[in-house]
Amino acid sequence: MFHGFLGLLNGLLFQETTLALAGMVVALFYAFIDRWLYVRDKVQQSTKMFFLFPVLACSLLWGYFQIISEPLPPFSTEEAVEFATAGNGTVTDVFPKKVGKWEEMIDGYHVERETSSKEIGKEKYIITFTEKWNKGKEKGSWFFSYEVERGSLTANGGEGAYPPYYK
Repeated sequence: MFHGFLGLLNGLLFQETTLALAGMVVALFYAFIDRWLYVRDKVQQSTKMFFLFPVLACSLLWGYFQIISEPLPPFSTEEAVEFATAGNGTVTDVFPKKVGKWEEMIDGYHVERETSSKEIGKEKYIITFTEKWNKGKEKGSWFFSYEVERGSLTANGGEGAYPPYYK
């Protein structure tokens, strides 16, 4: 009874009835298990199965879900570049969204932007963004790169100065 009250108390403090009822039920379940283990220990019966059951159940469920789940398709260079250039309002917005080069005149500067990819491991890529510009004798370049895995983007480094036409 005391276990149920303590389980109910958590939900009452946060004024959430579904949490209160769930807390009470779980607390009573824990009390039942605790009493059952106490009685089994008193009559000197083994409790090994009680500790083995959760491990066995989790292992069986894990194996079942591994078998029924479809494997993920390979993570390609194209997907890595798409993931690296997906940010809206970031510096990658001006670079090609696919591996390749792009050239244009900006404020009198001849600008060349390139997106490149290099596989460094299984489904792991370095995506590099390079920008070169020149206007007469004034030249410059800069680059930055990301290490990309499925669902993960990590800054890898960069070097150079921002172009003078960036405001």
